[in-house]
Amino acid sequence: MDSSGAGSLPPVQEVMLEFRAGKMSFEGKRVIPDTRKGLVRVVRGEEGLVHYQWLDRYQNVVEDDQIVFPDEAVFEKVNQASGRVYILKFNTDDRKFFFWMQEPKADGDEQICSSVNYYINRPIDLLSEEEPDVSAAQPTSEDMVEDDISSRAGNIVGSTIGAEVTSDSTSSSGPVKLEDLQRILSKIGPAGDAGDPDAGNILVDFLLWQLKISACTCFS
Repeated sequence: MDSSGAGSLPPVQEVMLEFRAGKMSFEGKRVIPDTRKGLVRVVRGEEGLVHYQWLDRYQNVVEDDQIVFPDEAVFEKVNQASGRVYILKFNTDDRKFFFWMQEPKADGDEQICSSVNYYINRPIDLLSEEEPDVSAAQPTSEDMVEDDISSRAGNIVGSTIGAEVTSDSTSSSGPVKLEDLQRILSKIGPAGDAGDPDAGNILVDFLLWQLKISACTCFS
């Protein structure tokens, strides 16, 4: 994929390889070297794809940026040229980019060539987030609300009428009687409002629910 165009250094995930090289341009059927000092970078972009970039070393600006997919291109020496000329050649279309090495020592050119081919042909690393285990039962919002109400109601009962409920309810070994719950409810109405404005309503709802359960138990 061609994404050529001058621009400041784009953000990247990783710089995998860089070496000094000038670029070359076509003039008719000839390839003419650009005399500027350049830098080739093979990087992994923010999107996870491999980019082959050429920069002007003085301006520190990316002038050419090619996205390369695995097995899409090859970097090799141009044996017909007398100098240290290399080509990035795409197999999927007719794109060809020529470069001339500017590293001080020529004996490292072969290793650079091998490294370029290694990095541009690495499989794309697909970043995957760990999926939650859907097989485990997850509490629903309704369950959480009910648990919260039960917890708060239990705390209110324990803190405001603990002794009273105990004395009233221990008189019977069976289920709590309707008259017992009614008597408890009449005693605790104002107490819940002092600390929590919603506590009274929650407690009333909770005890009314208990009354219904007790009624069903008595008449069943």
